[in-house]
Amino acid sequence: MRVLTGKQAKQLDRLAMENHGISGEILMGNGGQKLAEFIRSNLMDIHNPNIGIVCGKGNNGGDGFAAGHILNKWGFRITIYSLVHHDEITGDAKIFSDQCEKNGLSIIYNTDIPTSKPDFDLMVDAVLGTGFSGIIRDNTVPWIQWMNDFKQTISADIPSGVNAETGTADIHAVNADHTVSMGYPKLGMSIEPGRSHSGHIHSVDIGFPEIVDELDGRSWTVISHEDIQTILRPMEKSTHKHVQGKVLFLAGSIGMTGAAYLTTMAGLRSGSGLTITCAPASLNAIYEEKITEGMTLPCEDNEMGCFTESNYDTIMKWVDWCDAIAIGPGLGQDDRTSALVKTLVKTIDKPMVIDADGLRPFYNCPELFQEIQSEFVITPHVGELSQLSGISSELITNDFPGSIDKFMSNFPGVLVAKFAPSFVAWNGQGAVNSTGNPGLATAGTGDVLTGMIASFIAQGFSTVEAAKVGIYTHGKAADQLAIKSSQRGLIASDLLNQLGTVLRDYES
Repeated sequence: MRVLTGKQAKQLDRLAMENHGISGEILMGNGGQKLAEFIRSNLMDIHNPNIGIVCGKGNNGGDGFAAGHILNKWGFRITIYSLVHHDEITGDAKIFSDQCEKNGLSIIYNTDIPTSKPDFDLMVDAVLGTGFSGIIRDNTVPWIQWMNDFKQTISADIPSGVNAETGTADIHAVNADHTVSMGYPKLGMSIEPGRSHSGHIHSVDIGFPEIVDELDGRSWTVISHEDIQTILRPMEKSTHKHVQGKVLFLAGSIGMTGAAYLTTMAGLRSGSGLTITCAPASLNAIYEEKITEGMTLPCEDNEMGCFTESNYDTIMKWVDWCDAIAIGPGLGQDDRTSALVKTLVKTIDKPMVIDADGLRPFYNCPELFQEIQSEFVITPHVGELSQLSGISSELITNDFPGSIDKFMSNFPGVLVAKFAPSFVAWNGQGAVNSTGNPGLATAGTGDVLTGMIASFIAQGFSTVEAAKVGIYTHGKAADQLAIKSSQRGLIASDLLNQLGTVLRDYES
């Protein structure tokens, strides 16, 4: 599903009017019609429903006036609260506010919040639109709080107080039960906390021309179940372990052998036929005991419990054997290990997934990415992305899509950025995950994701496809576990057994 940034939504409006002769009045009227239709469908079981609409002075308020006009014609009881005087409403919004007045709707202009709570069955938020950023003005805050106190709220286009670009939200933002988004949902409604404020999102066609691909900026989509269905197909009847995907893992160190176990088992649970996990020789017994279904490759470590550059030849002997390589989970912070990774990534000619400690050689050295000759995926969390990009964690958190754009301007691979939710970015495009929950904020879940993505690459999917399937099914497994148990009680190894249940949905 395509989503737009706030800037793209504004550009779409402008191009529709300037290049395709579609007036703002028509678009607003269509938006009001669709909003009214959705409101009507949501009140089918209520006799003689009573509806309140709170309108700002801009186009978002105009959508509210347009919907109120139509609902009134259908015989609904409507009360509109305008946050500004009648003469402050301009443009297309004025056309519909005038229509409401002409038809005798109850419109209360620039007033204080009612002292007694009206008996509304539904409240419509049409206060702030996609141009909102920063914080809600003090005089508007009480109205938002008032709307949030009703049993059901529907937002026009985007919940008031949510930033369409970044997903950040004012602490007083509307908590919508439903959002009726005009034309296309807005990117910020797919990113926390904007996602939680938006409720159920309903995209409606208001007559925009098919020009979305002409818009400036990154082309964003939201990954859905249907998208994954087009990628994941049932396994071939004649397949066998040698063609089902072979993954070489470089993972683990003393104190972090669990990372090697989790990432390897995730690879196997995601469908790989064979795996080899490189192990510091002094720790190999642990690897062999834990990784029953996978093979191990002992690498001499002189009892240090980590990999060093002296292991280069041993590892490279198995590169031809594999279809994909995963580097990083639990490798530790020894400089000798980082030196090995730096040499390997410049030499390996197979697709790679680089994660966690495998990213350390790239800190303060982003030009190293340009020396990688094969396709690759990196999977940083916010702190690691900050180290890679030079952008502070605070700035990344406050504008995740913008930070991704800056990072991708000189990045040749596929980025899987772990956030709430996770993102995939590549070649001017981006995809936002629609699964996952806070239960994934626990040690080892990123190691599982790395193994999954490497496994899907080894099975023949492109790096972009593998990244999308990886983050979606990883998040879906967490969602199913949260229903069965809890978010707070989830641990990384729980995901391993759940993956089979998730993948079963794509095998028929």
